[in-house]
Amino acid sequence: MIKLKTLINESNVWDRKFGEPLPTLTDIMSKKDVCCDNCTEGKVCCSVTESSQDIAVAKKKFLALQKAEGVLRSKMFDLEQAFLADARPENVKLAKELKNSYVTNVTTFMKEAVKFTKGLK
Repeated sequence: MIKLKTLINESNVWDRKFGEPLPTLTDIMSKKDVCCDNCTEGKVCCSVTESSQDIAVAKKKFLALQKAEGVLRSKMFDLEQAFLADARPENVKLAKELKNSYVTNVTTFMKEAVKFTKGLK
């Protein structure tokens, strides 16, 4: 496996014209067959992988994110109950909108974060 630092140093990434974007890893891999001798033209056989140490750190960070989301959820429910305390129809509507907003935004984000964390290799 080739290190990313080696790829960037070999690609003359800093010799570019004004306004030209920085190259991505796939740009570099497609321009130059740097990964191995077994690659056939038009096919990329090499990939960038994280070490098991990186995965463990990412999973720890995800657990911290889950804990913080639990606290946020608790505070959101407290706020919802405060809206529902006087049972006015306007406040009941606002409480429902608050809960729906939380579900569509934060819960969806957490589901995606779980999926991405499980997909680490």
